Amino acid sequence: MLAFGITYSFLLILFGLCAEARWRHGGAMTVLLLAGLVGYATWLFVLLALGYVALNAWMQGQRLAPWAQAVRLAVWLVASTGLVLHAWPGYDGLALAEEWVWKPGSLPTGFYFNHDKVLVAWALLGWVPLFGKSLAPRGQLPPWALSLSVAGGVGLLMALAAALGLIEWRPGLPAGFWVFAVANLINTCVAEELLFRGVLQRWLMARWGAVLALVAASVLFGIAHFPGGAAFVLVACGAGLLYGLVYLWTGRLVWAVLVHWGLNLTYLALFTYPMSA
Repeated sequence: MLAFGITYSFLLILFGLCAEARWRHGGAMTVLLLAGLVGYATWLFVLLALGYVALNAWMQGQRLAPWAQAVRLAVWLVASTGLVLHAWPGYDGLALAEEWVWKPGSLPTGFYFNHDKVLVAWALLGWVPLFGKSLAPRGQLPPWALSLSVAGGVGLLMALAAALGLIEWRPGLPAGFWVFAVANLINTCVAEELLFRGVLQRWLMARWGAVLALVAASVLFGIAHFPGGAAFVLVACGAGLLYGLVYLWTGRLVWAVLVHWGLNLTYLALFTYPMSA
């Protein structure tokens, strides 16, 4: 079932990148129906998800009166928030382990291959390009300076997390590392960067300017990690700043996604995960 789950998420992102509506929406509906037929998702979730696909098609295909558009957008926001929080009725992620200890000295945690948040990524790819420029680059850093800045930012964030007592140095690739790597990229990083940088930061920039938009989007990204506690929120805010700066410097979301993914893999490869016991 894991192989199907990986294929499911990959295909949803691939169809999300399609400009042709019949491939974009028809492909997503086909993938969801297959998920129900093989038992990867419950039929209740599949039916609700088909409604979500139809809502996105309606939003892109027909303009309404301003008040009706606001209501439609509010429905989309509520539905998308439910997907991000794994709160939809009938949703049940693929459980790979209930009490998984990634490394000695780490807190046990559930190990799931979730398939709901990737639907938000599919939806947002209809409005925000992943590979093309969606923002006028600021700063124009040369590649070597950008690379050094990212490496330094990742190092500072890991040092901050260690100083706050969240993590400890524990180098080594744990069992399940490559499954985590695939799941984190296609089910988490793409969706979160599209949402927090591609939509939120860009929308706020048009109203508040680059600096305030960067800070606000980063703070909201940190708050989204509140289950980890106040110290974890602080580190997540710093990570949001790093991803937001990469987006500002390059104008392309794909680089923010890759930095986000690289930081998470560094975190798992070199430290206790998700936190020290």
